[in-house]
Amino acid sequence: MAIFDCLKWPEMRGVTIALIERMHEGHARKEFSIPVVDFVRVFAPGAIESELEKVAERGDIHFRADSETSGTFELATGPRATFELGREGLAMRLPERMSGRYEIRPSAFHITFNQGEELEGCKRILALICNRVISVDVSSERVEVRLPSKLFDLCVEFE
Repeated sequence: MAIFDCLKWPEMRGVTIALIERMHEGHARKEFSIPVVDFVRVFAPGAIESELEKVAERGDIHFRADSETSGTFELATGPRATFELGREGLAMRLPERMSGRYEIRPSAFHITFNQGEELEGCKRILALICNRVISVDVSSERVEVRLPSKLFDLCVEFE
């Protein structure tokens, strides 16, 4: 059980639903790309543009379906990029290389990162403290971020 209750960020709903639709439409085409900045905007709908520009420079995440409901994804190698989410001292860090698997479900999708190529969730306390993200579950009601220690998992609800 996480030490924090689910955060309430209703402003994430529109961005999240749009991303879910893009994932489903793309999966139907078997191969698709999404700009990494559009993907991480789900976590940062209120981030200032200068923060998102750090991420936009990394290009697109490339997805390839390998079954009816799942596939792989990969972001090309590039410099690490840390960006502030614009809320509660939270930040995220893109690794030099990011890849893994995805699965689509009705009104949702799930991302699991390959070990050593994980997105990182960060919190600014006195310094920036970051943890690898194991997986992210995105649905029309919430976003759940799984970290190596369940104690620090993050849940964001839209209502």
